[in-house]
Amino acid sequence: MGIYAVANNSGSAGKTTTVVSLAVILAQQGLTVRVIDLDPQANASTWLGHPNASGATVADVLRANATIADAERPARRSSHVGPETGEPVYPDDSTISGVTVVPAIRSTLDSLVVELASVPGSVLYLQDAVAAAAAVDVTLIDCPGSLNVLVTAGLLATAANGNEQPGSRGLITCVKPSGKEVEGLPALLGELDGMRKLYKENIPLLAIVPCAVPSRGDVYQEQLEGLREAFGQQVTPSTRRTAVVDEAYTNFVPVPLYGYRGKDVTEDYRDVVTHLQQLGLFAPEVAVA
Repeated sequence: MGIYAVANNSGSAGKTTTVVSLAVILAQQGLTVRVIDLDPQANASTWLGHPNASGATVADVLRANATIADAERPARRSSHVGPETGEPVYPDDSTISGVTVVPAIRSTLDSLVVELASVPGSVLYLQDAVAAAAAVDVTLIDCPGSLNVLVTAGLLATAANGNEQPGSRGLITCVKPSGKEVEGLPALLGELDGMRKLYKENIPLLAIVPCAVPSRGDVYQEQLEGLREAFGQQVTPSTRRTAVVDEAYTNFVPVPLYGYRGKDVTEDYRDVVTHLQQLGLFAPEVAVA
């Protein structure tokens, strides 16, 4: 079982788009994928068919009041948005094969940050829950876009399978190749170093995905070149900036399922998946059938 936290230290860097797109593309390859939504914005939950989740959610898992099985549900894609209600419509055949989600609710996770920080050991509850959950091939944990205890819980959860095989667990980060976003990388790497010291867990940085890259602009190309000089093959092919991503989200459909409108950026993400697989992520020997 491969377990990956997707995190960054700057919002709106393409993190959730990456999580949802990777999940769908990997499922199309025949893998089973579990998405755990740790982001208080709950965008992955919305995009995967549970914008107003009822019952147990990831907050209950983080409190150790529910198991992954209690909160997990099949991912779905909307067929359309109701013209009168403005709400997505999910027909009986809306399930996205191979993808499940442990959803978040916007109103619960912000307050949970303070709660978890005040309870010793609670930052490990998610790791325990993932370790006890039914096996899937790939677990993707969508972390918040700023460093806090939820990011720590997500990173620690990647060690749930105890697998030390290279590429089987760790951090995937997303950046926009501009000064502000790239400057968040050292803080994120510092978080990994702090976890080695405090929790005795070595959570490796596996890959950097440049997201929402404009087709023009010397500054973006310079930043990309700088990233590749510093991190080499850990930097994946980039994904383009396009309004289609926002359009797909507004229609509650993952980009790889958005038809011809999403074709170009979907191909970008297929290139990212291929690169990650070449680095040893999502490898057959890591996955559990």
